[in-house]
Amino acid sequence: MRFVKLQLALLLVVVLVVAALGADVLLKRRAESRLAAEVTAQSPDTNGVRARIRSFPFLARLLTSGKVAQVDITAQHAEPGGLALSDLFVELDEVELDPDQARKGRAVVRSIKRGRVRADLGQDQINSRLPSQFQVQLEQGRAVINGPGGTEGKLAISPKGMIQLRIGSRSLLDLPVPDTDLLPCRPSATVVTGALRLSCEFTEVPPLLLDLARA
Repeated sequence: MRFVKLQLALLLVVVLVVAALGADVLLKRRAESRLAAEVTAQSPDTNGVRARIRSFPFLARLLTSGKVAQVDITAQHAEPGGLALSDLFVELDEVELDPDQARKGRAVVRSIKRGRVRADLGQDQINSRLPSQFQVQLEQGRAVINGPGGTEGKLAISPKGMIQLRIGSRSLLDLPVPDTDLLPCRPSATVVTGALRLSCEFTEVPPLLLDLARA
């Protein structure tokens, strides 16, 4: 009889633990979905937004430490000022969330240790803004220019924050870095196959997420 009671007690514990973990997962998913929806509403030039909170358990860890390990925000596409960026990725480390809002399934960021962001400016976006007789082919680490006097060019961001494509001393492109809420710092640039990759690091909560915290 005692053995049966012990089995029932253990079964009850298992059921309660599974139920608690299931509720925790559902709450985290709800917070992720709501964060993605709020970012989309706050940044209408951005679509395909998804958010992921990397923390297990979610609420228990948040209530004991006040933080989650990481929050990621991705977006398929952003078009600030008519210039299309793709594959945006924002990564926030050691994120302090509002625990009261977390209980309601909402991820409100209070502070971060550091963050990183990257986004791709596609080769087609650059070519559409070059003089008609020029086209550029972006390969890993190099920009090959097709056109009069074509050769390997230099594609980089100037100290004034302009995306520049140059052949020697001649500038073929002077384009402002796209201004989007998901790119909260002045980026550096790396040429990858088919795109110019913009990336930067920061230690302050991006203004977009601060605005969500005030909402």
